[in-house]
Amino acid sequence: MNIDDLKAFKKVCEVKSFTRAAEEMNFVQSNITAKVKRLEKHYQAQLIYRDKKAITATPAGHALLNYINQILTLVDAADAELIDNPYSELHIGSIETIAATRLPNVLEKFRQTNKQAKLKITTASTNQLLSKIKLREIEGAFLSGPVNDESIEAVPLYNEQMVVITQKGYGDPAYETKGQAIIVFGEGCFYRSYFEEWLTYHQITIDSLMTLNTLDGIVGCVQAGLGIAMLPQSVTPKLDYDKLDFYQVTTPFEHVPVSFIYRKDSVQTSVFNQFKTVMSAINK
Repeated sequence: MNIDDLKAFKKVCEVKSFTRAAEEMNFVQSNITAKVKRLEKHYQAQLIYRDKKAITATPAGHALLNYINQILTLVDAADAELIDNPYSELHIGSIETIAATRLPNVLEKFRQTNKQAKLKITTASTNQLLSKIKLREIEGAFLSGPVNDESIEAVPLYNEQMVVITQKGYGDPAYETKGQAIIVFGEGCFYRSYFEEWLTYHQITIDSLMTLNTLDGIVGCVQAGLGIAMLPQSVTPKLDYDKLDFYQVTTPFEHVPVSFIYRKDSVQTSVFNQFKTVMSAINK
């Protein structure tokens, strides 16, 4: 068993095909098959289901994938630190609203410090980003809401004032007695759960719920009068004040904390530490 065996197994699980895995890794298919069989022999367990339509990992295979992610992260960290390679990759996650407002400034400042690092950005919900951090799929993430996990280091950045947005002239939903159509991000978004708590507090019933995955999609539907939404105030300067009204969320709802998180036991590359330094300087 070697590193290439682990990479081959991971690629087969990702693309769900021996043929595609061989093509993407520039191996013949028999070579990929042999690597997977070697792993199964080593662990004395079936690691994949070889169905006709798709290849999927067995429970033992999923367990191995978790370890493979950790191993490959450490291998990449070693390469970045020990090999004279200025083109190290930095994989950062962010929720949609931060990616649209604060993140570009951080990335611009970082690029001025390091022009050669390969940046990879993933947007997802708070819960999804936490999961990716734990699985070592990303190195760090910007997210909203409190983080209560002993394995995670959370660097506080700032607090977000939340606002409810409506179509122009709609009226303040907090004082409406009728049910509301609401527009939210998908499950796992902290802003969504915060909005639902606010609605419950004001005894506002939900007539219908529309789930969208982009900030532009939510804003566009609110402008069209399809429902109301709750967003951080930091996004409002980019919005059309002629088509929308904004209502600040007040006590007992506090501002929402925004943090940059990463695993406490992660191996931090020089590129990652450069990024943290830039980020801290901006948020002082």
